[in-house]
Amino acid sequence: MDPRASHWAAAPLLADEPPAAGAPIAGGGVLNPAATRLAWDFDVRTSVTPSASTPPVMPSGGEVSHRGGCHCGRVRFEARAPAELVVWDCTCSDCRMRRNLHFVLPAHKLKILDSPSGEDGAAALAEYRWGTGVARHLFCARCGICPFYRPRSNPDGWAVTFQCLDPGTVSAVEVRTFDGQHWEEFIEGDGASIRAFSNA
Repeated sequence: MDPRASHWAAAPLLADEPPAAGAPIAGGGVLNPAATRLAWDFDVRTSVTPSASTPPVMPSGGEVSHRGGCHCGRVRFEARAPAELVVWDCTCSDCRMRRNLHFVLPAHKLKILDSPSGEDGAAALAEYRWGTGVARHLFCARCGICPFYRPRSNPDGWAVTFQCLDPGTVSAVEVRTFDGQHWEEFIEGDGASIRAFSNA
């Protein structure tokens, strides 16, 4: 990818149209599948560990099937990963702006599903690349949420957005900081351990 090329193309504004059936509206959203409660983040044992301390330990427990998706429900996925997750809080300019907390897994452990209405979830994805162009930031073209992407640190795997998981399959979370502001130095030092997560 040519780094000088525009990362977006301007389009003329469209005339106002009514929202699509089932589209989220201000003050509420459509969650597919519907959840009985949204307090899952308070129900999960969480620990926050400074990135310069001991390297994260790969979870040793068995894998579970996590499901999740974007805000409007058009992009759904299934991810095979431990119930106890190591989640990365990246400080690069993109992740910091969207508060991206993600866990990394091998490419073959993520499956894009059709939406409950039968729409092809993969067809709903748009892509954003910047900087080196290695990371492929994928997001739903309808609601703008990034449920997963190909990270620069692990281009052979996927980074799944923790907040996009449906409740009920995560038993514990360890949050690690990834110093994306100093990416090159960090990946060669304290951050090198992230690469093992896409090879497990």
